[in-house]
Amino acid sequence: MDTQFFLEAFLLFVAPGPTNALLMAGSVKRENAVRLLAAQACGYGIASACWFSLRPFVSPDAVQILRLVAAGWLVILGLRLTASARINAAKSGNAISVVATSALNPKAFLYCLAIVPMNIEPRALGIFWIALVVITAATGSVWLLLGRRFCGGKTLAEKVAGAALIAFALLLLRPMIPLVAT
Repeated sequence: MDTQFFLEAFLLFVAPGPTNALLMAGSVKRENAVRLLAAQACGYGIASACWFSLRPFVSPDAVQILRLVAAGWLVILGLRLTASARINAAKSGNAISVVATSALNPKAFLYCLAIVPMNIEPRALGIFWIALVVITAATGSVWLLLGRRFCGGKTLAEKVAGAALIAFALLLLRPMIPLVAT
């Protein structure tokens, strides 16, 4: 692993996305930051373990199905955030939403299949898995800190995060539009 690898991975996971939107919204609601970071690490850890084990067998059709499932989940989360005036954190299970969103987040797919070199021995993938957990903890902390500084209030943060989730779902489906049009 070199500096370029860490920079690419950091930029991938610090970029705005669904998990980061949920972390920021949870931080605005004053959720337990450690619980949210642990949920994020679990979600990305599960996703990367799956992608690393499936690397030799991934087909383009499987990637399309994953995109549909991930987009559907993002729309559901986005609508929940934007439709309600306030979400009761005890009812919505914010940490569970972060785990599921991280596990379905295409960033884990990109990390495992595009950033981690394909010629790595299977034994060395554990090091890349640990690097993923450390990098996502660092980038998640950035979004939690941003959420603490958000001055628009809890309701506005939930609506912004919800709209962002729906927008990310649409962006995720964008590559599939030519497939549907034919």
